[in-house]
Amino acid sequence: MKRVLKSLALIAAFSGVLPSAALAFRAINGLEVNKVDSNVLEVIGRGRLVKSDYWCSAADYLRRQQGMPWKTKIYVVSGIGRGVTTGAKSAVRFTANPDAIGLSLYEGGWVGDILTVGYGMSITSANDYCNDRVFRNFWN
Repeated sequence: MKRVLKSLALIAAFSGVLPSAALAFRAINGLEVNKVDSNVLEVIGRGRLVKSDYWCSAADYLRRQQGMPWKTKIYVVSGIGRGVTTGAKSAVRFTANPDAIGLSLYEGGWVGDILTVGYGMSITSANDYCNDRVFRNFWN
């Protein structure tokens, strides 16, 4: 009985000091997604990714974790860079509420880099990149 109580006390003591990354959402493609604040989320990258993997993770988080409609537009807040939630080397931040953070939207017609700041697409379009990953893994 003492051992159980001691274990529970240790768990309770350490539960308050775990980093927010320990509570990260794991997207369908295996990437972690963290909430930066009420308007911004951050997708944490890792090796052997393509840029569309970040979009897939953002869409998956916004649909499954936040319950946002498929037609909701999401926008790049910052391209690949140092993460603010974990300090990871390759993280990308997104928002579904660009007005709340003062984000200037991408105005061009064609975009050469899908992680251009201000560039946006619907959750449906971003989620299509999740399907691309299935086929990439099949052929590799």
